[in-house]
Amino acid sequence: MKVLIISAHPEADSFNSFLASSAARVFEKQGSLVQTVNLYSDNFDPCERQNFYPDRQDPLRFDALLEQRHHWEMHNLPDDVVRHIELLKSADLLLLHFPFWWFGMPAILKGWMDRVFVYGGIYDSKHRHENGIMKGKRALLTVTAGAPANACGHNGRHGDMRFLLWPSIHALHYIGYSMLEPYLIHGVRGGLDGLAKEKQQQFLDQKVKDFESRLININDWPIIPFNKEEDFNEDKTLKPHSPEYSPFVRHNPGSWKADPI
Repeated sequence: MKVLIISAHPEADSFNSFLASSAARVFEKQGSLVQTVNLYSDNFDPCERQNFYPDRQDPLRFDALLEQRHHWEMHNLPDDVVRHIELLKSADLLLLHFPFWWFGMPAILKGWMDRVFVYGGIYDSKHRHENGIMKGKRALLTVTAGAPANACGHNGRHGDMRFLLWPSIHALHYIGYSMLEPYLIHGVRGGLDGLAKEKQQQFLDQKVKDFESRLININDWPIIPFNKEEDFNEDKTLKPHSPEYSPFVRHNPGSWKADPI
C-alpha cells in the first residue's frame, strides 16, 4: 500500500507532528511505501494567485477555475501543485494531520486544497463524489485540540468538533475519497507541571498507543457513509424517503449514521 501523510503543524516537536511520525513508522513497519509532506517546512504558499498562471486564457479577469483547467490541459501548472497532485494520485491512503484552530483546519491546509484540488485535473462535472478522481482511495483526518472532549461534544460549549470538520471531510469526499472516521484527540494542552503534567503525559502516551493500534488494523476502520447521486432529484435536493447522511443526526447526536427521513 502507498501512503501519503500531509502534516500541517508549524512545530515539528508538537504532539500532532509526533502522531504523523508515528503513523509513518506503523505503515513502514507493515511494508507500505510512505511519503510525508510538511506544508510548513516546505513553505507551501496557500494563497491562489494570478502570477501562478503565466499563460492566461483570460488576461483581463482572473477566474481561478478557468485558469486551473487551462493550465492543467497545457501542462503548465506550478511545480509544487504538480508534485502534490502526483503524490495524491499515486497514494492509496491519505492522512491529513493538523491542529483544530478556530474551529477548523489551519489556513495553510485549506489553501493547499484551494491550489492542489485543481479543476479539470482533480475534479470536473463528471468526476465528483462517488465518481471522483480519487475513487477507491481512502482518507483520514487526525486532528488534535486543546479543549477537553466535553467542550467539543454535540452539547459542548465549543460545538461538535466532528460537525465542524464536515467541510474538510466533504471536500475530500467531493473529489472521490472514501472517508474514514476522523481520529480526534482532545485536551492536548493540559497538565503544565507537577502531577498534572505526569498525568497528561500518560494520557497522551495512551492516545498514541490507541492510534497506532487502530492504524495497524486500518482495514477495520469505519467509513463515513454518504448519499449517492441516485438519492437526489435533478435540482440536487434529496429525494423523499432516501436515507439522510449527516454529521449531526437528530436522534443520535454526533453520529454519522443514516437518519431516515
